[in-house]
Amino acid sequence: MNNEKKIIFFTCVAHYFTHFYELLFPALAMPLVLSLKMSLADVLKLSFFMYLLYGLAALPWGMFADRYGNRRSLIIFFVGTGAGALLTSLSNTETSIMCSLAFIGFFSSIYHPAGMGLISIGTKNRGMALGINGVAGNLGLMSAPFVAGILNWLVGWQITFLLIGIISIAWGLGMLLVNIDETPVHEEKEGRKRADNNDNMKYFFILCIVMALAGLAYRANSVVLPAYFEFKASFLWEYLRSFHFENLEGAKTMAATLLASTVYIVSAIGQIAGGKLADKYDLRWMYLAFHVLSIPFVILMGLLSQQLLVISAALYVFFALGMQPIENSLVAKFTPNKWRSTGFGIKFILVFGVGSIAVYIVGWIKEAWTLGTVYFFSAATIATLVLFIILLIAVSRKVSCRNLE
Repeated sequence: MNNEKKIIFFTCVAHYFTHFYELLFPALAMPLVLSLKMSLADVLKLSFFMYLLYGLAALPWGMFADRYGNRRSLIIFFVGTGAGALLTSLSNTETSIMCSLAFIGFFSSIYHPAGMGLISIGTKNRGMALGINGVAGNLGLMSAPFVAGILNWLVGWQITFLLIGIISIAWGLGMLLVNIDETPVHEEKEGRKRADNNDNMKYFFILCIVMALAGLAYRANSVVLPAYFEFKASFLWEYLRSFHFENLEGAKTMAATLLASTVYIVSAIGQIAGGKLADKYDLRWMYLAFHVLSIPFVILMGLLSQQLLVISAALYVFFALGMQPIENSLVAKFTPNKWRSTGFGIKFILVFGVGSIAVYIVGWIKEAWTLGTVYFFSAATIATLVLFIILLIAVSRKVSCRNLE
């Protein structure tokens, strides 16, 4: 493989794993409710520090990647998350599970600043490369609920974490044997085209507000979706009962997680669409369009049930996750090469750090109203961030904002 293919290959594998870990715990929430004899809201709170560190540690890891290299950072990512999964497999109390999940979150935070940074400086067709990479991440989101559901059914949640940890460490050892050139390929172009740095900082600041709000809406959906399907989309479970699966432990959870996995297949298509559009059109207007189009479907998720709920969820994630190559291209446009990974670190400390608050917001909304009300909260959040995108377009109207220029 040439250098660009190696970059895309290993960042895709790492992106798969970081999002697999992200949804591995929510997919096993219901089995943990039974194992720990806790309420769903209390079980979800065990993941608070995992998601908090997933965001907060992104900035220091981004600075580390800018100084010591993205490849080295990704090796640490594979080994660190794998070790955290092994620790989780050995945990059997609330405190030990919370701490081991936090360990996973700390090392999972490496991927986005290091991986996105490496792609943005090392690939020519940045939007398409980010789109392909986004598909890999969505495959992680898509497969995590189903794989977790199947493995929990077969071997239990602890062995599930054990197997995933071993595989992750093996990939880290494999990447240790591969050399990757991290010389920027966009440096000369961007040096001629880049606007004044002070203006870029202003644009990036507005973008940060948008990304923080998007992270809040994204996390609210990701922590709720498998359990929400288990409560409100029981049609697959009813079908499986005809095969006498109802007495098998974990079968109902497996049915719900299969539906969640199916939804994330559509988001992978959205990533490819977003990547292609990012290389053809003004990034800001595409960014606005994807967010606006997601709002009707997230509202419908709070109103519908059964098959219509699953269809609405699929269309929501098409736009909510399909915008990511566009968003990441905007981050690259407004940050210089020398602190590109730090720029992505700032993004993900906002997306995942602020997003971790959603774990508590979801619990509060569920107790005060219903689980479906979470989606009305998400719709209001997205409507707010749309206003800031309009502000970004207005203040940067004189600046060209295309990937291929």
